[in-house]
Amino acid sequence: MQTNPTTSDQSGDACRESSGGPAHRKRWPKRLCLGLSAYYLLSALTLPFVNQWWLGEMAPLALFQIPKGFLKSVIHQGLMAFVTWAGWSRGSHSPDLIATHGWAMGLMASLPVITLIVILLAVRPLPGRSRLIAAAAGCALLDGLITFWFDSASNLKLYNAIYF
Repeated sequence: MQTNPTTSDQSGDACRESSGGPAHRKRWPKRLCLGLSAYYLLSALTLPFVNQWWLGEMAPLALFQIPKGFLKSVIHQGLMAFVTWAGWSRGSHSPDLIATHGWAMGLMASLPVITLIVILLAVRPLPGRSRLIAAAAGCALLDGLITFWFDSASNLKLYNAIYF
């Protein structure tokens, strides 16, 4: 029996695409963008209610803020080292922490989406790239505004922790 070579090649291509081949490589920027946008929306929508629901000593909705808090902690430590290195330190740790808090919050809110935009612009063109960038930037802006509002208005300080 003879087989049709074009039929077997097409089925081989279909198997390759479904098992991590070329089609999978084309979808990762979209998945990354949608995942980050979903995180920003989830973070923005749960943050205003984080102090409303407690399970014992834990606020479960605060769990969504841990990645941002960790990133802010890393950035804040870097800013503190820079302030000391540049000679701008006031001689005490507390005034330096207060002075760099807003800068660390701003970088925490903007750095992930800026990194995503650079990645999306660096990869080869993909359909709807400008819409993906706009969606991610809009979700990040909404989350940033709500995060700054919460940090200034709430007594629950989620972004003052130092993780290491």
